[in-house]
Amino acid sequence: MNTSRTRHFTPRHIKPYSFRAAVYGICVILSVVFTMATALSVADFLKILFDPAAESATAAIPTSGNLISQALSGLYVWLIQFGTMKALLYFSLIVFGLYSFKNIFTYCAAVESSIIRVNIVKDIRNELFSKSMRLPLSYYGSTRKGDILARFSNDTTEYDENVLGSLQTLITSLIGIVLYLCMLFYLNTKLTIMVLCMLPIVAFVISSISRKLKHKSKDIQERNSFLMSIIEETMTGLKVIKAYTAIDFSNDRFRRYNAEYNRLRVKMFRRIYLASPVSDTLGNCIVIAILLFGSYLVFNNDAGLTAELFISYIMMFVLMIPPAKDLTTAISQMKKGRACADRIGEYLDIDEKTEPRPIAAHMDGEFLQHEIEFRNVSFEYKEGIPVLDNISFTIPRGKTVALVGSSGSGKSTIADLLARFYQPTKGEILIDGTPISMIDIADYRRHIGIVDQETTLFNDTVAGNIAFGVDGDNAKDNEAITTAATIANAHDFVKNLPNGYDTNIGDGGGRLSGGQRQRLSIARAIFSNPEILILDEATSALDTESEHQVQEALNNVMQGRTTLVVAHRLSTIAHADEILVIEKGRIVEHGTHQQLTEKKGRYSQLLELQKLQGSNPTNDSREITV
Repeated sequence: MNTSRTRHFTPRHIKPYSFRAAVYGICVILSVVFTMATALSVADFLKILFDPAAESATAAIPTSGNLISQALSGLYVWLIQFGTMKALLYFSLIVFGLYSFKNIFTYCAAVESSIIRVNIVKDIRNELFSKSMRLPLSYYGSTRKGDILARFSNDTTEYDENVLGSLQTLITSLIGIVLYLCMLFYLNTKLTIMVLCMLPIVAFVISSISRKLKHKSKDIQERNSFLMSIIEETMTGLKVIKAYTAIDFSNDRFRRYNAEYNRLRVKMFRRIYLASPVSDTLGNCIVIAILLFGSYLVFNNDAGLTAELFISYIMMFVLMIPPAKDLTTAISQMKKGRACADRIGEYLDIDEKTEPRPIAAHMDGEFLQHEIEFRNVSFEYKEGIPVLDNISFTIPRGKTVALVGSSGSGKSTIADLLARFYQPTKGEILIDGTPISMIDIADYRRHIGIVDQETTLFNDTVAGNIAFGVDGDNAKDNEAITTAATIANAHDFVKNLPNGYDTNIGDGGGRLSGGQRQRLSIARAIFSNPEILILDEATSALDTESEHQVQEALNNVMQGRTTLVVAHRLSTIAHADEILVIEKGRIVEHGTHQQLTEKKGRYSQLLELQKLQGSNPTNDSREITV
């Protein structure tokens, strides 16, 4: 992981909102200043108000104390001249005004900080989502989905609450503490030096309590992501769980991991909530020390400390205690939240295995003019375990090439390489002599339509699924949508749906049958009129009737298009221009259906096995995967 990036994770996201951060700081400063102004005035005002001599219009303005106190005392001496009751009324209005300004600036600071936090969380989620779109499919094949979802939801929420929220508290507390300390120094240096000598003890105790919070928090986040994975797997595999009467087993497994997660959370919260009472106790000890030492200084008239100034000093220190407590709590929370920042940073730092810089020259004119060529292509999902070994073949423009072979032979991998879901480990794939890795991937995929064996539809309308990924007016082109559905043999069933093309099909198209979902997938593939079509066992999961309807749709789609077919049932590719038999990542036979049948090789064996399987009424021909 890039530790430098993780360390600067929060500052990097705050930087775009530097102006708002500055406004927030100014509002906090003004809020503290107005609080101090009110507190400083109280002691002198009470002395003047209840001093019988203050009734006289000749009452003198005090010359002792700090300048702020003298200025306010002068104002109050002037007010007293109007009489005690009026002076009390005017003073109350002044205090109300001061606190009103304090509250206004506190509100403005809170609004600015909330805007910054909300926008930072938005930016982080945008980054995470963008990253998830760029990561190779191989990453998702080896990573728990629950862990990825936890980074979007729980980690981001925890980061907002524990880092951004605590950072807001930290800044507010630091500004308050600094301003209060400056005023305490101004009021009496000796007392303030004594306070500062005691603060390292408080800091050491609080630090020892919160030292392990980051490590514990990371363990908790990992446990939470594992729980999310269990929930996601359980919801996905609920039919299997019920079918195998594994409800109690699943409940016990979840409760076991949930109990461990709960135990870790309790231990962490014990440490977090210990910081506040400890800091409160130590703060009270300092207040007692101030009372004792300050009283000694007042009695001995040391450093010109008067009773009035001592009251102001105590009030100022009491005002400093809440931000000091908030500071210790914020530091503890930030250490807890750093684990979330680390996990988000780890995800954003994952190597995307970027491709070579694309060139645009090939994109002029027609995309495919002559042929697609696989030239000495090898591929490994894991290093040292080859899936494809030196594969070479061509697909002429407008022709259909089919891939057949045993399960795990590498057929779907070839289709995925052509779709650029992965990059070849060795060799290259070329379009009219240009490596596809050198063509802009977005432009490249606009010329490709894919129909996969695992149909993926979205919780949207029929029209929305057919025009998926298309923006602007094209997405609302009802004629083009209807044409695509008609070619895919889907128009007849769509028009009978409750709202036709505006019917919502539910999660994953759950309101449709398997054959209907696959035909919508075909309609989506041809909506953009692709030049290259990739069909990866598009009928493997369908019953006989649905397969016939889907195959008819595929035959319509393949007309005039360059097509790569990964075949499951050999009868569906009898009219292919060329058939490649793949075994253990190598091409062992190639030719037309008739040529391969006459050759009596591996293709003939697969064909006989499938015929034998089809003649056995107790078996489903789908059990033999070719």
